[in-house]
Amino acid sequence: MSSIKSPWESRFDEFVGSIQESAIIAAPFISRKPVERLVCRLGARRRSVQLDLLTSLNERSLSDGSVDSAALSWMCGQVPGATVRHLRNLHAKAYVADTHTAIITSANLTRGGLSRNYELGYAVTDPEEVAGISDDLREYAGFGVLVPADALTELDDMARRAREYKNISDASSSDDAKSDYDIALNNISERLVELRTSAEEFRVDPDASITAKFAVAVVYILRHNGPMQTTIIHEHVQNLLPELCDDNVDRIVNGVSFGKKWKHQVRNAQLQLRLSGVAVREGKIWRLT
Repeated sequence: MSSIKSPWESRFDEFVGSIQESAIIAAPFISRKPVERLVCRLGARRRSVQLDLLTSLNERSLSDGSVDSAALSWMCGQVPGATVRHLRNLHAKAYVADTHTAIITSANLTRGGLSRNYELGYAVTDPEEVAGISDDLREYAGFGVLVPADALTELDDMARRAREYKNISDASSSDDAKSDYDIALNNISERLVELRTSAEEFRVDPDASITAKFAVAVVYILRHNGPMQTTIIHEHVQNLLPELCDDNVDRIVNGVSFGKKWKHQVRNAQLQLRLSGVAVREGKIWRLT
């Protein structure tokens, strides 16, 4: 294990140069220049490398440019094996190359993160530890939603419109401009929700697929937090998968409300886990077997 201090552009170049087959990068903020640097340093390998990028897309980060979705769309065109996943509340910054190097750092994939800011990180080279870090990131990615290149371009168009309205609003203090800006932000937020709920795994049988998604979340929560009551599980699930936990939607049967629909789906997931022998309930406490 070795420390990495700022600026770490040259160390980043070494990291990219060491990628042979696959890499996974987690960064909440991403700007164009480092993305271009990444693709450039991959060189001819970009045609064969599997590159998975995990970030956090929201209306604010997109509209203020903290995440350059156009750059990510361009990256997908340059690296055929690239994927971009959106995971709300992502805060980790980590860079993993194959099974030989993992860098855990405070630095985002931005120009400031690589060169201007005072960042600090560590490089891990023990294969077993690197594999563990990679597994953790991919487990996080499993809770995210795959965002295709065309959707990233669409989000960039929406973000540019939001910035235009914001500039007009700041310059004129117009209530209409502020309203247009708020609407533009809301449109981005709704599009992100649509991306999650229109993903392939939701198309055939929405309820069953969502229940399966909740089952994975419950296992993850119990594994990392230990046994707990259903009410606490609900809190963790809602934090982990906020787009699927809409408190405005009730489960209605014959005109009667039976509570929040997503909580019913979580209970179905818990039942599924119990029937499959993955989890057990002891009194009010759930735990993994």
